[in-house]
Amino acid sequence: MRPKSSKNLNVKSNTTEKMGKPSFEDENYLLSMRKRTTFLNHIHWDGSIPAESLWDFYQSKGEKIFLPEQYIGGTAVRSREVRSIAELREFQTGLFSKYDIVSVFAVPVGAMQTAEDLKSMARAHCAYLKSQGTVYAESRFAPWYHTQQGLSMDKVIGYALEGFAQGEEEAGVRVRPIVCINREVDPAEAKKIVQAALHFAERGVVGIDLACYEPPFPAERFREAYALTFDSPLKRTVHADEMCSEEEGIRNVHTALTLLRADGIGHGVHLYKHPEIVELMLKNNVRLESSPISNLTCSFINDIADLHLDELVKSAITVTINSDDPAMWENGDLAHNLYALGKLYGDEFVATVLKNSIETAWGLSELEKRHYLTTIDSAQFQQ
Repeated sequence: MRPKSSKNLNVKSNTTEKMGKPSFEDENYLLSMRKRTTFLNHIHWDGSIPAESLWDFYQSKGEKIFLPEQYIGGTAVRSREVRSIAELREFQTGLFSKYDIVSVFAVPVGAMQTAEDLKSMARAHCAYLKSQGTVYAESRFAPWYHTQQGLSMDKVIGYALEGFAQGEEEAGVRVRPIVCINREVDPAEAKKIVQAALHFAERGVVGIDLACYEPPFPAERFREAYALTFDSPLKRTVHADEMCSEEEGIRNVHTALTLLRADGIGHGVHLYKHPEIVELMLKNNVRLESSPISNLTCSFINDIADLHLDELVKSAITVTINSDDPAMWENGDLAHNLYALGKLYGDEFVATVLKNSIETAWGLSELEKRHYLTTIDSAQFQQ
């Protein structure tokens, strides 16, 4: 979960300077980003299901969708029934500015509670990825949230894998899931989540993650759960330094790298200020899963340039660029992230981070990585 806050950020027309909130006015450049063949290392399944797919799901069930009783500020919502795809999309993209996170995410989570529903939403996720030019994604989800109608966590993961296999056959997109511990669970429950993930460690699941609202739940709380994977094929990533103060966030990154033996860090918004942490990430060959538009929209930064990703790339940090929860805000697709960074740092930077996403993919063999790097249109990686 993320704090319920949002800011109005100024748009700056000079795209060679700090951008504030990008305008995406260069349609040809945005189109060039959409034409790229892409790989994702950090995207949330429930946060990326398009409004059209969710609307069709609820319509087919004969179920209505309702807004929460109150806006974030406490004012009553007078007309609560969602009556169209456009209204559903407005609801989703009103996250933090109008509506609380629990209410917004209740819609996709409610569509992922039975075997058939999970498989249907997995196929919808693959269809979305295909529309974005993505051929491989490490999509993450917290199975604990999908047990409301009696499925066990093992069943949830198993049905998800079935659905992603169907989506791969239909859309040609390969999804290799990362199973999340949702931070609000107690450590004993976290161990059960990891144990469920381990049952599928060589059957499609590629890693575990620690996600959701960061401040009250520091990374060390989940040391024992992570330790279960130390001698397993599963990789480990951690949402850290996303929504805390700088001091707390960097402490969480350090804990993730040392106690949890993280192979990836999600977000790390203050990382550039801490060379000792950069050195530790380099020593341990840890990738950075950055999601600039997400960080900006959620008001954890004031400007995409605040992440100093160009400096981190120059420091040899393996920076990957991701969309996080693209259905939950306007202009959230991977192409929008690449557009913003291309305008800031140029096409060479974009080429580098695209390569990084392939080279650090946990579900691809070295042979497959070389294949993708050599067969994708050479113009995509032109330096």
